[in-house]
Formats: sequence, C-alpha cells, structure tokens
Amino acid sequence: IEKFPPASVVVPDASRLQTTANLLSTLNPNDIESISVLKDAASQSIYGSRAANGVIVVTTKKGKAGKTKFRFDTELGQSNTAYTNPGYRPLNAQEYVNITREGLVNLGVAQATIDATLASLGSTSGVDYNWLNNVSRNGTQQQYNFSADGGNDKTTFYLSGGRFIQEGTTINSKLTRTNFNVRINNKATERLNIGFNLNGGYVSQRAPLAGGAFGNPVLSSYFLLPTRSAYNTDGTYNITNTGGLHNTIALTEWDKRFLRQTSLRGSVYGEYKIFENLKFKTNFGVDYNVLEEDQYNNPLHGDGLASNGRAFAYYTRYFNWVWTNTLDWQQNITKNGDLSLNAQIGYESQKSNGYFTSLQSQQFPPTLALTYPASGASPTTATASISDYSFASSFATAAINFQNRFVISGSFRRDGSSKFSSNFKYGNFYSIGGTWNIDREKFMQNNRFFTQLKLRSSYGVNGNNTAIGNYDALPLYGYGFNYNQLPGSAPSNVGNPILSWEINKPFNIGLDMSFLKSRVSITAEYYTRTTSDLLLGVPLSRTSGFSTATRNIGSMENKGFELTVNVIPVQTKNTRWDIDFNFANNKNKVLSLPDGNDIVNGSFLIRQGVALNSFFLREWAGVDAANGDPLWYADDKRGSTTNAYPGVAARVISGNAQPKYFGSLATSVNFKGFYLQVSFYYNYGNKVYDTWGSYYLGSGFGAVYNKVARQMNRWMKPGDVTDIPKYIYNGNKNFQSSSTFYLNDGDFVRLRELQVGYTIPKEVLAKAKITSANFYVRGTNLFTWVKDKNIPFDPEQGTGSATNLNVFIPRTVTVGLNITF
Repeated sequence: IEKFPPASVVVPDASRLQTTANLLSTLNPNDIESISVLKDAASQSIYGSRAANGVIVVTTKKGKAGKTKFRFDTELGQSNTAYTNPGYRPLNAQEYVNITREGLVNLGVAQATIDATLASLGSTSGVDYNWLNNVSRNGTQQQYNFSADGGNDKTTFYLSGGRFIQEGTTINSKLTRTNFNVRINNKATERLNIGFNLNGGYVSQRAPLAGGAFGNPVLSSYFLLPTRSAYNTDGTYNITNTGGLHNTIALTEWDKRFLRQTSLRGSVYGEYKIFENLKFKTNFGVDYNVLEEDQYNNPLHGDGLASNGRAFAYYTRYFNWVWTNTLDWQQNITKNGDLSLNAQIGYESQKSNGYFTSLQSQQFPPTLALTYPASGASPTTATASISDYSFASSFATAAINFQNRFVISGSFRRDGSSKFSSNFKYGNFYSIGGTWNIDREKFMQNNRFFTQLKLRSSYGVNGNNTAIGNYDALPLYGYGFNYNQLPGSAPSNVGNPILSWEINKPFNIGLDMSFLKSRVSITAEYYTRTTSDLLLGVPLSRTSGFSTATRNIGSMENKGFELTVNVIPVQTKNTRWDIDFNFANNKNKVLSLPDGNDIVNGSFLIRQGVALNSFFLREWAGVDAANGDPLWYADDKRGSTTNAYPGVAARVISGNAQPKYFGSLATSVNFKGFYLQVSFYYNYGNKVYDTWGSYYLGSGFGAVYNKVARQMNRWMKPGDVTDIPKYIYNGNKNFQSSSTFYLNDGDFVRLRELQVGYTIPKEVLAKAKITSANFYVRGTNLFTWVKDKNIPFDPEQGTGSATNLNVFIPRTVTVGLNITF
C-alpha cells in the first residue's frame, strides 16, 4: 500500500474503530502483522456506511504460546531530496542580473532606470548566495525497537516499545516518536476468551511553516535574491536588505512551529461459547487523540514584524468509542456437512467527540525568548468549539457453503448517523456475493495444472456520510463577530434539512487462480461503483453571505480493472526468487448534475460525461517565433491563436488529477542467507499543476523575485523556437496567468525500495544463545523517472493536483540490524 486514501477507513485490529487521526503517525510499523484492503461489496458490508470509500484493516502482532522471545531492532540512516529537476534550480547571481537587465531593456525603460533598478537589487554586491542549498541539508534518522512475546496455553502476550528520531532535510526541523504496544489474550475457561490491546504514542515535531506563503522556507528560497546573503559581514542575520522578501534562514531559527500528538488506542473483548456452534462476542474500543500546535512569528523580522510579533496556540482533542456486540452461529444443514450455514447478527454504537480551542495574540516584547500567546500584550482572538457525532447500526450477515464448491453470502445493515436530520438519519444497506471454487468440481479432480481456480462476485448498496461535517445539515450561528466591544453572532452555516445519505452501489467480479504447484498466482478483477446523491459543495452567490452549501447533487461512476500476478521462477533448497506485479486502472465519469449545469470551481470543472474535477483551463499555444509573444488558442475549438489572454469561453478540459493507471512491481531473491528485495511503483495518466510557475517563470507576479534555470531557454531573438516567451520586466502579456502551460504530466516510475541483507545461520548464533540475526542496507525512493521533463517538483508530491513547494519527499539510505533471542 503506497498511501492510505484520505477517505478510507483505517481500522486497527478489526475493532471496527474508525480512528480520528492518522493511525500510522504514532503506531510503530514493526508492530504491524498485516494490512488488508477490503474493496468488494461483501467485505465492505462488515463496516457499513463508514466503508463507502474502502476499508484498510491494520492487524498488530500478538504473542504465541511458548518460551518468551525478545527482539531488538535498530536502524540508522541519512536522507536528502528524492527528486529535483535541474531546470528548476534558482538562478545564480549573474544569471539573475542578466535576465533582469534583459527584461528592463525589453520593457523599454531608460538606461538610468535600468542601472538604478539593478543596483537596488544588488547587482554590484559581489554576493552569489544559493538560498535553496542553505535551507536544505542532509537529514538523519535513527530508530530503536524492542519487543517481547510469549505465554502458555492459557495466556499469551506481546509487548513492545520504540523510539524514532529524524532530523529533516530542511534546517531546524526535527521529529521524534515514542510508542508502545501491549496485547494480551487469555483463555479464562473452556468457553470464555478475553483479551485487550493497547497502543499509544507521542510525536513531537519542530516543523517549518508549510503552505502557500513566503514563511515557508522551501517556497521562499526559490524567490529570494541570489545577490543578497542571509548574513551581514559581521555574521548577524541580514534582515533589512533581502529584496522585499523575508530572510527565511533567520526565520527558521527565530520563528517557531511545534506540533505534538498524543494518542491512546485500544480495545477489550470477551468471547463466550454458548454452544459448540453458537458464540457471543463483545468488543469495546476507544481512540483518544490530542493534537497541539504552537506557532510564533517573532517581532523583529518576517510576518510578525507588522504586529510586533504574534503567536498562535491550537489545541484539538478527539475521543471516540465504539461498542460492537455480535452473535455468531455455525450449523451443518446436512448431516454429512456438505451444506453448512454461517450467520451473524449484531449491534454497534459509536460516539465521537471533538474539542477545539485556539488563541492568538500580538504585540510581543523585542526578544526571542517569549513565544507563547500569554506573552503578547494584545490578545486578538480566542475560540472554542465542540463537535459531536454518533452512529448506530444493526446488522446481519449469512453465508451458505455447499461442499466448499459454492458459497453464497449476504448482509443487511441499518445505519443511523447524527449528521443528518431526523427524517433522513437512517439508511438501509445490503450486499450479496457468491463464490464458485471451480477447482473442487468433479471435472477438475484429475487436474494437475491448477492448484486454485475460483470465480467470485458481489454487489451491494451502502451509504456514505464521511464527505460532510457533523453539523452541515443544520443552519448555524457562530459567535465572535463582535462590534464596538459588544458580543455578536452571525450565520456560519447555511444548513440543509433534507441532506441525506450518499448512495454507493459497488459491483465486482473476479477470478483467482494458481497453477504449476502454486508457483504462479493470478488475481484479476473488474469493478464498477455508481454513486448517487453525491454530497458536494455547491457554489452560492456571494450576496448570500456564504461561498458554498452542501447538497445531494448528481451521480458518478467509477469502473476499472485490477490485476495481481505472483510468480516464483526459482525455488530450490538454497534459492528462491519471487516476482510480484500489480496493475490497476480506474475510469471516473460524472453521470448527472442538477439541470445538467456545469459547476466551475477555480481551475476545475464538474460536467456530465467527464471525469470529476477535470482541469478547466485556457489552452497554451506556444511562443511566437517572430517576436517572442506568448500565444493561446482564441477559443475552445483549438483554431486561431492570439497573443491576448483569452476570455473564459476559451477554457477547455485539460486532463484530470487522478491517474488512469497505477501499480507496482517487486522482486526478491534469497540465496543461502543473502537476500535482495526491490520494488517499483508507477503512476500514469494524471496531470499536476505548477501553482508557483507564474512566479518563477513569469515576471508579471513578483518581477524582482528570482527565477529558475528553465528561463535560460527563453526567446531572445527572432527565429528562436522555444516554449518560454520573451522576458519582459513586470510581465509579458499575462504569460503568468493560468493556462495549460503550467499543467504537467504526472507520469512517473519510482524505485520505492531496494534492500540487501544477510541472515546469519542459526548454527553460528547458537553459541551466543541468539535465535536469529539479520543485518541489511535499505534505500527508499532511490530513483525516479518522469515522463514530463518540465515537471518542477516531485511527481508523487503533486498527485493531489498541485503543490506549495513544501518539504520534499526524501531519498533515504539506512543500515539496520534485527536480533531475536
């Protein structure tokens, strides 16, 4: 799994507990036993409406009866930026002065103005300073984990603890994670099993500012002038002569941004065997998360200067519990067991509570030692809010098995959500599925080729409420709109009393096969998912006082094909070679919208018959070789071109942010204790938008800012054939404005991981009373191939369609050691 889709439910230890924070941010990866992805309708029915966008079940390790085993793991490594495009390095001082001079000449200003402007930008300073290189560094990381597991016939246990320390690839950034995990299972009686699982973690991070503002050190380092140094000649920070932008290196030290997360997550269960074929199970899970963020902008320089310093404190607390009770029945319908039934009924309730506070103040003393809001002389805002959510469900599932040849399953759920008004609170959902184990048929008894041949299919109807907030159905008033020192309130949510469940209808059909004594395994699956009553934000007239309102509008279809192939080309006593390949294709289409009308949201379009959130942009037509002017197509028919930025009628559908194809290829070779593991990840068919290209390639926005090396290919004389227009100071005919010029292909292939290791033979370790030992060298994100050589940033970072040039994805090389004793 390369990443968890943001709308997917991540469930720890099958407790049906949907976590309220990123599960993997505090969970030690070494404690994970397995990760399962549930995609078909029958599997998703287990989790009801919360599974409308998929379920990822994370199972942690548990103890095994026997002698207690101890395990120690450690890993040390370094990291740097995984992908850089040399065409997007910031210009050096001489290149910057030359292009600025050229731009001023092309603007037609007097020589005296050119000289004065260049002098003000440091052309004679003798400085050549690379801000990006000085903001970046080689990161380091170290990890230590210790675990113990064991037990007897009655009780088993698993205990673990870990510590992870990482210094990031940006200066003054650091993350530490401390975590623990406890899992105990006990066979109290012949009929009763009980147990509990508890894992917790604490993450502390000093992080640079992120987002689309120049306080972001990576972002601002692209634009700061190379003719200005971060330091004065006496070694102090230069905060008065940086060309209109802040000294980002000073701010990484003077400004503060600390993030902390404390998580506790666990469950207790009891399982009682009423009869041999009837058992009752109860499971109560809790999820507690506290997230804190402290941010300080100093009073001496930067964003805090205008207010003599400012500080923010944000506090978020989530508490979530779920209680699930099930009754499972297994019964042979025929005496010989050829026909059997498995059935389950259950009830589930969930409650989630969120508490949010924030404080802000300004007017700080002229010192860097007082950084919390209490030190500001002028409090500006103080907010607090709560957000509660409850969920309840009754459900039943059943599966009939005939001779392990045919299995028919079905489920029904009635889910209730507090997010909807009383008339639309409940939804009824169901699924039906079937499996045919072809390899168990009589006509396959003499088969020596297939070891498995199975056909399966399922169809279901489930609901989705994850796309809306807890109170979107209600018209709300918000307080804090004060006037003349009197408290005031104003409408904060337009509400929609007829808001109802978004309905998904998934269908899949798949074939699982293995042959050649299971040396080759193939899984092929076709799926469709039709979604109706989409929960989307609809733009409103600004005169209403609101920008959008949530509505049930339209319908959408996703369909695709997935293929997984596992091959063992070589398997001998001392050697094994495995190859795993995965391919996925998804096509999305909007089926209907209210009255068939388009919805335009910035650079995106929602239109019937095309993919959701397709890019909708003016189409770039190149550069006029005669005069260097930028060209666009004058209309959406791709006919005549113009050097005047066209109107909205010229916009065309220009691709989509979601990939058409993606997947992975992995291989591993083991030979007499030595092993090699390699995995690639690929992505094809999506577009990513260069949000900041209009700044570092154009000159209409921030003419004095530094540019990037791609500008060295600009038009300079008649006859030049290039895609970069003539450089004119303060802009060339709206070249900086939004168009397909700034849209890039997002296709890439990445060497996700390469690991080489050696497992020491047991007979060598026996004298030291060590059970096993393994050491390795591992590299992640070592190589990235991109189709579009003009993509400015890591293509994986931009798979959300755009990037704000935040801290880049790292390339990491580590050495590790695992010892069991």
